[in-house]
Amino acid sequence: MNRFDRYLEMCHGLETDFIKVFYYEFPDYYKDIYRSYEYHRVCTIIEGNKLVEVDKMDSFVYNENQFIVLPPESTVSMEISTPTRALVLEISDKLIEDISSKICLELEIGINPVDNDDNPIFKKNNAFIKDELNKITATALSGMANKEFLIDLYVQEMTYKLLNCMGHNMIIHGQTDNPIGKAIEIMKNSAEQDIDIAGIASSLGMSPPSFSMKFKKITGLSPIMYFTNIKMNLARKLLKNKSVTEVSFDLGYDNISHFIRLFNEKFGITPKQYQKNLQNGML
Repeated sequence: MNRFDRYLEMCHGLETDFIKVFYYEFPDYYKDIYRSYEYHRVCTIIEGNKLVEVDKMDSFVYNENQFIVLPPESTVSMEISTPTRALVLEISDKLIEDISSKICLELEIGINPVDNDDNPIFKKNNAFIKDELNKITATALSGMANKEFLIDLYVQEMTYKLLNCMGHNMIIHGQTDNPIGKAIEIMKNSAEQDIDIAGIASSLGMSPPSFSMKFKKITGLSPIMYFTNIKMNLARKLLKNKSVTEVSFDLGYDNISHFIRLFNEKFGITPKQYQKNLQNGML
C-alpha cells in the first residue's frame, strides 16, 4: 500500500479488538496530505524517514529511531524523498481510557494524559517501546494464526508504557495542578531565593520524605538533584555578567567551593574555566 487514503487503509489494514494496523511502502519520492480521523495514532518508521507538518504548525523530520503520537482529527502534510516503509497504529478510545484511568491513579493526576492541548504532538525516541513495536510489526506482517490476539497483548503493554511516559512528561513540563508539577514550578521561580526542599514540601502540605518519594517517582531524580540542575543551568546564564562568587551567593551557596564542585560535576568544567571559554569565543 503506498497511499494515505482512508478507503484503502480500511481495505488493507489489519483490525483487532484494540487497534487498526496500517502498513505503507513508498519506493520513491512521495508527497501527500492525510488525516488521523477520530482516533489517536502512533506513527512509526520501519525504514527511511518523513518530513511532516502537523496542522500547519509543527514541522519536523522523523525516522526509524523515533515515533509520534497524533491526536484525533490532525491534518498532516507529508513529504518522502527516500524509499520508506511505515507502520501506523490506530488505537481504540476504550483501550486508552482504561489504561489512562490506571495511569491517573498511579501518578495521582486528574486528567487524561493524552489531552494536553499545549503540546498535542508527542514525539520521542522509540527505544522505550521498541520491543513492543518490533513484536507488533513482525506479527502484523506475518501469516501466523491468531495474530490479532497476540497483537492485542503487545499493544496493551505498549499503550501502558506510552501513556505512563506521556503522563510523567505532562506533569514535568506542564501540569501545575499536580503537587509535583507545582514543586517544579516553584523550583524554576525560586532558584535565586532562600528556599530549600523542606520549604517546598511544606508549601505543598507534604512531609519531606513523602514529597521526596513522590518527586523521584515522577521525575526519576531526587528533589535536591532536580533543583540543583535548575540552579546550575541558571548559573551558566548568570556567569556571563557576574563573578563566580556573586553567582554562588545568588543561588544560595555560601560555600563557594561547594558551588564550584556542583558546577564541575554538571558540566565537566569549573565556572572560571567556563567564563574564560566565553571570553575566548569557545562557547
